[in-house]
Amino acid sequence: MTTVFVGTYTQRLGHVNGRGTGVYVYSFHEGSLRQESAFRGLPSPSYLAVDAARRRLYATSETTEFDGSPQGALQAWGWDASPKTLEPLGQIGTKGGAPCYVSINKDHLLTANYVGGSITSVKLTGHGGIEQIAGHVQHTGSGPNPARQKAPHPHAIVPDPTGSYCLVPDLGTDHVYVYRTDHGNLEIFGEPVNIHPGAGPRHLVFHPSGKFVYLLNELDSSITTLFWEDGRLDAVSTMDALPEEYAGVRSGADIHVHPTGRFLYASLRGPGNIVCAEIAEDGYLSNPAWFPTHGTTPRNFALDPAGKYLIVGNQDSDTLMVFHIDQETGHLVGPRQVVHVPSPACIKIMP
Repeated sequence: MTTVFVGTYTQRLGHVNGRGTGVYVYSFHEGSLRQESAFRGLPSPSYLAVDAARRRLYATSETTEFDGSPQGALQAWGWDASPKTLEPLGQIGTKGGAPCYVSINKDHLLTANYVGGSITSVKLTGHGGIEQIAGHVQHTGSGPNPARQKAPHPHAIVPDPTGSYCLVPDLGTDHVYVYRTDHGNLEIFGEPVNIHPGAGPRHLVFHPSGKFVYLLNELDSSITTLFWEDGRLDAVSTMDALPEEYAGVRSGADIHVHPTGRFLYASLRGPGNIVCAEIAEDGYLSNPAWFPTHGTTPRNFALDPAGKYLIVGNQDSDTLMVFHIDQETGHLVGPRQVVHVPSPACIKIMP
């Protein structure tokens, strides 16, 4: 039995008519979701991070005003598995507007502020509660897309497997930045990696080997493969994540690697698909296949720790879809279950 947390949009924003309550809690067993509870907190908890060891849940509040300042916020909860309750453990402003991503790196939270164009680190207490701001870096620059790239827009901040570095894809500047992380300090490391103009870097994921990084570019729905070694990041190839015949809106959202390291998945909001590609031993991608999510605007998704199931949230059709994963091909089978939840934005699984 595992637990699934779903963050939702609770407000009307420029890109979504948020109708959610807050964070929804589900039990998940043998491919079946069952709602247990829902919790209100800060508005629009649109991205979540789970600390399974300390039983903590963290959420961004994707707003542009908090505590009288132009910033978003973070909230922390303690998680009690029985009777599946969340206890608030504090909240703090992020020093930047619309935080859209949060990750955990040792005893700090790392946050990307999309509208604020900055990244922030937050010190945690020994019990996993929020303590104080430890670091903040403002990005600068722009890109060629006048509608989306007039300013920097960090869209994720992902620690490397060692916790010594973090990678920050910036949709507004077409760069991926490498930072050293030391006691919450965020120090730029080397020159940023240039991604092709107008790509709009959004989310990235490390391969289980730690040698490869896969970057999903939002604005053209491409996937860039990068090689990673001790702080050095090199872009080596880019694949169009959409079928050759597709002529509609391009809008990539989320990306994950199967626990076996054999398959890569990415959600594509334009056609309402998830693409699955094979990963070769040398890290390169091939043989993409596409699977409809049977909903509108598939945003975030998650794979269970065993790699047997994939759960995707269709943001604008208010559904979670549970798919079975064929272990030989990586292909999605189903959906085997459809669950209603308003404006799902992020899905995280706690073992």
